[in-house]
Order: sequence, then C-alpha cells, then structure tokens
Amino acid sequence: MTADLLFNPSHIVFEAEGTRYDLVLTNDPYGGVLVAWPATGYLWRWYPNDRLKPLSNICNDYDAIQIYKYLETPLEDLP
Repeated sequence: MTADLLFNPSHIVFEAEGTRYDLVLTNDPYGGVLVAWPATGYLWRWYPNDRLKPLSNICNDYDAIQIYKYLETPLEDLP
C-alpha cells in the first residue's frame, strides 16, 4: 500500500504467515484510515508511516503487526 492514499471504502485481501486477511479501509474524519476486519470484529486506525492503533480491546497484536507491515509496503513491492 502507499501512505498517501485517500480511501473511499476499499477492500483488500492478502495472506501473511498463514493467515488470510480480508479488510475494509476507509478515511477516518478524525485522522488516519479506519481498518476493519469484519470477520473478527477487529478495528484499528492506521496512521501512515507511524502506527496501527487498536480501537477495540479485542485486537490481536500478532495480526496488527502483519496488517501494518502490509499497509506500509510500497505498492511496487506487493506480490
């Protein structure tokens, strides 16, 4: 992904370390990009080039790391 994108609702699917991620991204009017994984109920706010902040107490740190790595990967480096 690239950090300077503005998202209308976006849908991305990818695999990392044996887990399939099926995410929905949209601009957050309060800053950053909302990242939702509907199948799990996880919700984060992504601050490009900074961090992925959990917005619920059920978010898994392992998955957050994988998602953040993917989001911060330049488009030309994605498979």
